[in-house]
Amino acid sequence: MEKPKTSLRAALLGNSANEGQAELETDIRKLYETLSGYELADAVVTRVQRFAIESLGMNSDTDFGQMSREDTFAVQEIIRKELEPYISSFISDEHREFVVRAHARGGSTSEAAMELMCTDTTINRLAQDDAIGIEGLRKELVVRLSYLKPGTVRWPEKKYGAVWREAREEFKQAISDIPLTSKVEHIALLSKQVERINRNLENQHHDLEGFQFLANMLTETLKSLRELTVVEEPVPTSMSAPQLVAFLQRVTLALGASGKIAIGGETAELVGVLEQLTLALKAPVQKTGGNGANALPAPNGNGGENSDEAN
Repeated sequence: MEKPKTSLRAALLGNSANEGQAELETDIRKLYETLSGYELADAVVTRVQRFAIESLGMNSDTDFGQMSREDTFAVQEIIRKELEPYISSFISDEHREFVVRAHARGGSTSEAAMELMCTDTTINRLAQDDAIGIEGLRKELVVRLSYLKPGTVRWPEKKYGAVWREAREEFKQAISDIPLTSKVEHIALLSKQVERINRNLENQHHDLEGFQFLANMLTETLKSLRELTVVEEPVPTSMSAPQLVAFLQRVTLALGASGKIAIGGETAELVGVLEQLTLALKAPVQKTGGNGANALPAPNGNGGENSDEAN
């Protein structure tokens, strides 16, 4: 006799599902013999969907959109349970190599799994809501692919060691070749690197070696970032005469522009000094002091031209 909480209908449906299980497995084996790739994944999902619907006593032609919320949930549970044992058979050597390269670039297994679901048609089919779903498949792929990096117990060095080293060298070279045209660009790049490392550290599947590697990388990146942001770059002391003249002209214009804030009430006097200094540097002939340094004219209130004439 059935337990009191189990309805007769549920018991009968359970028996029916058990009877259809052998037929399901036979049909899927036949699909594996004739199909591959996306076509195989789609056919297996379709066959499992039919099994799930029929095991709940529904018509095999029932559409997902016509089901109640409860029935849809029940069907999806059966589909995901039945598809789970077949996930590994859809993971190819190309997929594994893709994950090895992703790990070599510092990426997490979760990130590699998400990228596979977005870019590979076979894996993408399994990630659809009428199959395993994105989150469910991501978790299953992480379990099956996280070993594909050096330091893990199951790491297949003989098969993927060369692939790892090649990808790692390419990654290091790509980082060293990134053009940094300004301090601002350098800071932005380091900030992005810190963000990426933090995301990777949040992954709970890192082994000790991987965690230490990321922690060291984070420390070095933050050190570089502090060096760039704490102290401003000084004005170059090796300016050529034309460069220095142009610099002084820009400063003079900036201080003399309308709407600028006065500096201690002495902006006008400072502008006058800078104007004279700029004109002095433009002079074709300059006197020198006893030590060979250019002698700058003292401000006398007569304007830059009189200063030049005095020299």
